[in-house]
Amino acid sequence: MHRRKKSTGFDKTCYLPKCSQDFALLVNKSHVTSSDEISTNFGELDLEALSRLDGRRWSSSKSQEVFELDDDREAAFNIAYKKCLSTKYKPRTFDEIIGQNIVVQSLVSDIVRGRIASGYIFYGPHGTGKTSTARIFAAALNCLSTEGNKPCYLCKECTLFCEESELFMREVSSINKKCIDRVINLLKNMNTLKMSRYKIFIINECHLLTSKMWSAFMRVLEETNSNVVIIFITIDHENVPCAITSCCQKYLFSKIKDADVICRLEKISAAENLDVDMEALNLIAANSAGSLEDAETMLYELSLLGKRITSSLVNDLVVVISDEKLLELVEIAMSSNNEEIAKDLNHW
Repeated sequence: MHRRKKSTGFDKTCYLPKCSQDFALLVNKSHVTSSDEISTNFGELDLEALSRLDGRRWSSSKSQEVFELDDDREAAFNIAYKKCLSTKYKPRTFDEIIGQNIVVQSLVSDIVRGRIASGYIFYGPHGTGKTSTARIFAAALNCLSTEGNKPCYLCKECTLFCEESELFMREVSSINKKCIDRVINLLKNMNTLKMSRYKIFIINECHLLTSKMWSAFMRVLEETNSNVVIIFITIDHENVPCAITSCCQKYLFSKIKDADVICRLEKISAAENLDVDMEALNLIAANSAGSLEDAETMLYELSLLGKRITSSLVNDLVVVISDEKLLELVEIAMSSNNEEIAKDLNHW
């Protein structure tokens, strides 16, 4: 007799949140039929995790398919995506860049005087505005406005930029090797073209590039079209080859001061109708380690718990250890009392 195979619960269909390309992904898990097949998907999970760093959702043809959703679900996915505070309130102009006045003044001066370099390196800690500044700089380079600050977001070029057209700007992550190779090939072909507009390439996490890729970029920088601009973004500039740094303009993005972080969070809280204690804002800023993006993420996570945000909620979220408890832990560690150390660790 053949026993009827027990249902594993993998035959159900579930919806995933909307990805950054505005495609809703419908995952049909009926493809997963055995533990062996599940074990082979760990590599796919790693690829998906890496692709999320690149701002895109990686999909396996075996397990994911793209479907059109009805308007209600589409709207729900849009709302969920836009709720992320870092995305919703991302800077659109140089005036909105927080805590990087020297960098902004220098870039604006370059635009006004028309002294645009072929290569730039934006380096500094995570969440300090490097990528946002690069995008604004890219929009400003092709802005047609003759009055006021650039970008204006009113002219034709700014409109195309807002539509995320790749006509003027292309942004890739160094994790995605295939995209990097395509960019390098595209740059090589541009050397023979005459362009009236700037073509900007933003290379995120450039410290992950291989030596071969750096060599290719070096050749491009030496022979590049004057209207091609490459912006390298990294948190580890020491791993950028000296040959590259010598032919690029370098800008350090410092950690954001707590006062600037708090000011920014106050504005977001007011816009989101959040009632946040000043002590809570101080704790968020202190635990963000100078990263405005991390601070905004913490505020968003706390806002999911309710409109009222207190210092106790922040303590629960970030597990803040008081000075007294910290001293107690140090004393126990120095006492070499293994039993007490184990007991205290279990408590935490």
